[in-house]
Amino acid sequence: MASLLGKKPDTPDTPEIEVPMDPAQIKLDEEMVERIAMAPLVARVREQLNEADTSRYVAENQWIKNLQAYRGVDSNSAGKNGDKTEFRGSEEHKPYIRTTTVKTRAAYAQIMESLLQNSRFPLMIEATPVSSGAPNIAVMDPNAPQESQEDFGIGFNGDGQELSPGSTQDNMSWKETDPLYAELSKGHDRSGGQFAQLSPASKAASQMNKMIQDQLEESNASTELRKSVFEACLLGSGLMKGVFSEEKIIHKWTEGQYTPETIKQPKVRSTSLWDLYIDPNAVVFDDAEWVVERHRKTAKQMRDLLGVSGFRADKVQQCIDAGANYTNMRFEHIVRQEEAIMNEGKLWEVLEYWGYISKEEALTAGLSLDGDAPQVQVNLWICGDEILRVMTNPFLPQRIPYFLFNYEADAYNLYGTGVPECMEDSQKMMNGFARLAVDNLALAGNMVFDVDESMLVAGQDYDIYPGKVFRRQGGQAGNAVTGIKFPSTANENLQMMDTFRRQADEATGIPSVSHGQTGVSGTGRTASGLNMILENASLNIKTVIRNMDDDLLQPLGQMLFFWNNQYNSTKIPEGDFDCVATGIRSYTKNEIKVQRLQTLLQLSQNPALAPMIKLPYLIRELVKGMDLDPEEIINDMDEAKIYAQIIGMAGGMQGGGASPEMPTGDPATSNATANTEGAGNPEGI
Repeated sequence: MASLLGKKPDTPDTPEIEVPMDPAQIKLDEEMVERIAMAPLVARVREQLNEADTSRYVAENQWIKNLQAYRGVDSNSAGKNGDKTEFRGSEEHKPYIRTTTVKTRAAYAQIMESLLQNSRFPLMIEATPVSSGAPNIAVMDPNAPQESQEDFGIGFNGDGQELSPGSTQDNMSWKETDPLYAELSKGHDRSGGQFAQLSPASKAASQMNKMIQDQLEESNASTELRKSVFEACLLGSGLMKGVFSEEKIIHKWTEGQYTPETIKQPKVRSTSLWDLYIDPNAVVFDDAEWVVERHRKTAKQMRDLLGVSGFRADKVQQCIDAGANYTNMRFEHIVRQEEAIMNEGKLWEVLEYWGYISKEEALTAGLSLDGDAPQVQVNLWICGDEILRVMTNPFLPQRIPYFLFNYEADAYNLYGTGVPECMEDSQKMMNGFARLAVDNLALAGNMVFDVDESMLVAGQDYDIYPGKVFRRQGGQAGNAVTGIKFPSTANENLQMMDTFRRQADEATGIPSVSHGQTGVSGTGRTASGLNMILENASLNIKTVIRNMDDDLLQPLGQMLFFWNNQYNSTKIPEGDFDCVATGIRSYTKNEIKVQRLQTLLQLSQNPALAPMIKLPYLIRELVKGMDLDPEEIINDMDEAKIYAQIIGMAGGMQGGGASPEMPTGDPATSNATANTEGAGNPEGI
């Protein structure tokens, strides 16, 4: 019985049935696994955002006060003079003297007028003093041995010497093997002016400069610069972002057929200081380990991300389907002057992170890494809990693609000081004394009555109007109702207000005469005195422009040069270039520069000094000072010789006698004799 109980009954082997997995469930499980893997990275970015948000709380309060002072609105936040911004608690009238608005606009106008007075972005490409590419000086010797076309190897692929379509001597870079430069040899002309002397390095730099200026114009860089400069004047710091690659469509038609072409263009844009959260441990922006930019995106802007290269379209669509998730920050109802309920369900919050993550985090995110570096600089785009884009920093050399510049730099703080903060106390005092004057005039300009009711018949109306009759029951006539006039102190208050207006001039370094004040007295009454005031005031603006040169324009120019080397290398002329920020150069008045150049040009007429002055360079700078393009106006040395000889012949014909026979052949090598000291050629070249 026991053996029977312990024996298992024979059961036929039943095959296992494989249940097919639902593809939707498989996809859902994969997304869940990926989300769990990415969760620590998303949490880290949001934690850093909260850290930066908390650390800049004091700075945000100052920015809010600056903005409200510019708008002419009293701030309810605590200030340096107490918890209330009123000059006194019993104010009846509260006018706001908008001097802060005028000063901020004046600073902005002076800076932009200086930077963009030539209608060009304040960047320039110049050849280095000692060029390692194209030579600084080369001589065109027509007697140099010339190679035949067969020797150039033109006509077969792969020789490395093909000429691009439209190549000319003006736009070719220096290459010793180029046929267009076969007659050039490095060095100065030692023949006593017999051969033309050129500068291939300057030509290459000029071509590079034109290309970068065209790229900046295509990306509306001047407009973006205006936004950043205004924010720097207002808040104390400004931001520019770039350089990024942008797909641009060139509209073309070929034989009546629309054949658009897509090209890559560099892109720069302005970023609001309110939206960028910087590593709080950095005192200088270049030391920041990471930054987070907070974007407010509409449904259309979210759908636009579906077609952007590098974005994960499925994740973007999931965020769109999940609905809007934007939450207003504490400052937005003041800055944007809008209610949160107006944007409910209409906006998405997207975080753009630039900074370092560990190698392990990068591998978890699916990045392929080269090398053994312990950390990687990446770009992340996050919406909600989803990572919309993850990639290593694509630019070489790698750097965080933002440029922070200050109006007035603070040696111990990342952010600078703006115009409203400089004159904060002066603005409050002007408001206070103006309000005192108005309140006093409200009393001094009206009659106040003293009424003795015991002398009047009871039940009378006390309203005052012409022809009013008071019924008196006793007492001396005229004593029942007495008019009282309060003394006026408005003049004293207005004098104090004017005193603090002058204090605001000193605090900001922007005199009132520079933005249209009339009735100037003292030193400013004479032309020389006014010029001295304006020259001294310009020192403050020069400091601001130097800050922009060092922190914005110079590194931005370098990034543009690096971008062209990385993505546009086939169109770059060969040479050794310097990116020069021309902000402080532009501030020097062109009229003064032209006057100095003309004085130097007059000195060159002295035969003893003429050989020591480089006339081609002098003429080129003179043309630049007149806002003209020297490439369109000035001849090179070879063309100058031809025109000088033609002008000399014309002078000889006018000098008398029979007109000489015009030479044939090359004018530069002709043996014809002529008056080479004719008009336009005083040196007899």
